[in-house]
Amino acid sequence: MRRVIKLENLKEGSFKDLKVCAVIGFFDGVHRGHQEIIKKCVSRACQVGGISIVFTFNKQPKNIVHKKLFKKLITSSAEKLELIKRLGVDYIVIANFDELFSGYEPEIFCSRILVEKLNIKEIFIGQGFRFGKDAKGNVDFLKSYFKDTDVKVNEEPIFAVDKMPVSSTLIRNYYGCGDIGMIKLLLGRHPSLKGKVVHGDGRGRTLGFPTSNIDVFEKYVTPMDGVYAGSVKIFTDSAGKREKTADAVDAEKIYPAVINIGDNPTFIAARKWIESYLLDFEADIYGRKIEITFLKRLRDEKKFAGKEDLIQQIAADIDSTRNYFKIHDISGADLNCNRQTVVIN
Repeated sequence: MRRVIKLENLKEGSFKDLKVCAVIGFFDGVHRGHQEIIKKCVSRACQVGGISIVFTFNKQPKNIVHKKLFKKLITSSAEKLELIKRLGVDYIVIANFDELFSGYEPEIFCSRILVEKLNIKEIFIGQGFRFGKDAKGNVDFLKSYFKDTDVKVNEEPIFAVDKMPVSSTLIRNYYGCGDIGMIKLLLGRHPSLKGKVVHGDGRGRTLGFPTSNIDVFEKYVTPMDGVYAGSVKIFTDSAGKREKTADAVDAEKIYPAVINIGDNPTFIAARKWIESYLLDFEADIYGRKIEITFLKRLRDEKKFAGKEDLIQQIAADIDSTRNYFKIHDISGADLNCNRQTVVIN
């Protein structure tokens, strides 16, 4: 079913007489730990003949509590919902996490939301999860609150990969050092992001390597500045239609690319860009939405003595990217038919 419902639109009694198994969390990144606990909730719902619900929030709670951008996001709200849907849940209920919501006492959260709105029969939370005003709610509170009811409370241990506890904080740290391999290991997919192609300073074209540029959205984490081998997926136009012009490209097709994140120190750029040079591609895609996927970090961004040195290095980066695809036996067809990445906005 995978229906998405806003909490304020959910009527009391909507899940009356149903065996509701719910899991609660913000789930930024929907990393492998998140996937594990959601899958357990879905599996349990199937086992008891009930329904599974993911209860989540539309904003990073700590950003609201601290009244500033305390944490950058790994995934956008739309991306998060898409990832959760793929795990087979029946419903996703989204709460508007504002100052009023953050002020709910744990008792109010349990009575108004878990009981009256969701009618839970079983709940799953990750180890260390806290909720309610001043984060006073925890697993012990839940067990005490529901001790005289038929509601079962499950606290799941922190999921570990290679003995490393998986967390959004740890993943952000690996973004910060550009370790694509570790990000992929913990997320279960290559890191990627999505944006609209905008006009840059045009320098790439003068160098012979025209790039597709997107803005860096400050509220999302991005890999450390540098040069990466990756791929670019080009979506249909903004109206969702296939373009029938001389510059038309295959809708949803994915191209190998050299990707640079930074402010171009050789030419002292005024701002940071994410620039992608698509291999063997010449069409004009300004205004089109693209998805950039990072496959391997090639090198740090650095300042070159002059234009010719930069051109020589870009050519070497292109060779490195081609070799990466060759060594890993990845073709354009493979990228389009057997994608292993999931996008973020």
